[in-house]
Amino acid sequence: MKSADAGAILRFLNIYEHMEGGSITLALSGAADGPMRGQVDSSNFFIVNEPKLASIVSTTPTGDSRSLNEAVKGKIDTSRVKFERGFTEIDKGSGYLKLANGVLRGPRIGTTFQGTLYDQNNNMDMTGTFMPAYGLNRIFGELPLVGALLGNGRDRGLIGVTYRLKGNANKPVLDINPLSVIAPGIFRSIFEYR
Repeated sequence: MKSADAGAILRFLNIYEHMEGGSITLALSGAADGPMRGQVDSSNFFIVNEPKLASIVSTTPTGDSRSLNEAVKGKIDTSRVKFERGFTEIDKGSGYLKLANGVLRGPRIGTTFQGTLYDQNNNMDMTGTFMPAYGLNRIFGELPLVGALLGNGRDRGLIGVTYRLKGNANKPVLDINPLSVIAPGIFRSIFEYR
């Protein structure tokens, strides 16, 4: 499936209401009565007034005194966020949705993600890396040789915070590892949640 207005399609299908504009390509394969696997790829879209994004950025995790916003010493406005690209691999079955190799990248915010978005019991277990000031931050990933070490690849940045969302999918518990902020690029994987 392809569309030149991803937000309108997702709202029409009653799948997601906080996306505006953008193009989308969705490719899934599998039996109609069984699991389906594939990928979704979209570009040039906005996420508008997404409460979970606002919560991820502003919530103070258990056992810490700072939110992601405070950990990266920024004031990240999540009311209308532009993304240049969103991509993930999908494994969708009866009552569950798993995502792998996910990335959202835009000039202000970038994130990688993977895990279970929801299961049969409506539980979530997602991990990833949140990268503020992503447009500037990912310049390090574009540098030859040095970029592989500092930037940790094309969709990663110099500064990032590893996170985990776990628990009820409607109100998951956020854990962040503030030590991951100081670990450049490839070394940040040491602090990723497993």
